[in-house]
Amino acid sequence: MAKSDIESAIELRLPLPLLVFQLHSLLNAQARALISKRGNLSLAQWRVLRLISLDVAHTSTALRKLMGIDKSQFSKEISQLIADGYVTSAPYEADRRQQLLAMTDKGHAAYARIAPALDARQAHLMGALTDTQRNVMFEAIKALAEAAQRHDFDTDEEDNA
Repeated sequence: MAKSDIESAIELRLPLPLLVFQLHSLLNAQARALISKRGNLSLAQWRVLRLISLDVAHTSTALRKLMGIDKSQFSKEISQLIADGYVTSAPYEADRRQQLLAMTDKGHAAYARIAPALDARQAHLMGALTDTQRNVMFEAIKALAEAAQRHDFDTDEEDNA
């Protein structure tokens, strides 16, 4: 059996960002294939519906930050979801710069069509790891996210002047 691109990249000990990018690409392609079989949402639009359904955030800023995408891309996705009737938007009384987002009946129906496949995928992915590997993975992601926000390793004299 031939090695996958990511297996070869790991053997070559390519830089971490390249390995993460390859994994990110594989995961996105897998998710897009599952979503496209069940409707016409983009992966980003699906993620908006997923986060709203998880009841972890309903304001535009909180959702955007959880998704980790820039404001313009988020605005584009939300505008399309609203135009297509999947989501409604209302002013957020506590902060008028934000919107409260909610799924419509059409959004709930799309979610109900797609969620079982993505839930099965999540179980499949988590099932590929032992409990120890899962715990290490979550801790590693947290540590890498913190490290990715720091620049104190950069010793370029121009930046420090």
